[in-house]
Amino acid sequence: MTGLVDNIMDLARARLGGGIFLDLNEADLTETLQVVVDEIRSAHPHRDIRLELKFSQPAVVDRARIAQLFSNLVSNAVSHGVAEQPVEISGHQSEQGIEISVLNGGTPIPANDIQRLFLPFKRGDGSRGGHGLGLGLYIALEIATAHGGTIDVSSDETGTRFTLKMPTRR
Repeated sequence: MTGLVDNIMDLARARLGGGIFLDLNEADLTETLQVVVDEIRSAHPHRDIRLELKFSQPAVVDRARIAQLFSNLVSNAVSHGVAEQPVEISGHQSEQGIEISVLNGGTPIPANDIQRLFLPFKRGDGSRGGHGLGLGLYIALEIATAHGGTIDVSSDETGTRFTLKMPTRR
């Protein structure tokens, strides 16, 4: 319930023009993302969630917001992916910035649905699960944007991949 209220508050702040507030500090992304994956694994012990991270140094980010963004992407993959296929997460850091990718198997998302995924209260026509308000991806994108980043989506027969790209430092 707290998560839903927080999402609605984030929506209100973003819509009123204030955007998502960031508290930027150096953070160990490996530790932050590992905690999120551990929490999701404990909630979904039947799911195979694979994590491969290669971050060479701390990043200047809002640790709590990056955890929220990442949790939204991974939870989305667990909810909408095929249970028999793993959720594969990779992350690395280079001079160009940080890239984190979340891949799940399943039916490809139609192109017209991909364009609507990041709209609040919208979901693809093939949405499974029926829970939530349809705010997770919207808020994830707002957090990425506040960090100077983007989230790209690709979806085909091999799977659906959400990729966060953002600069290493702001």
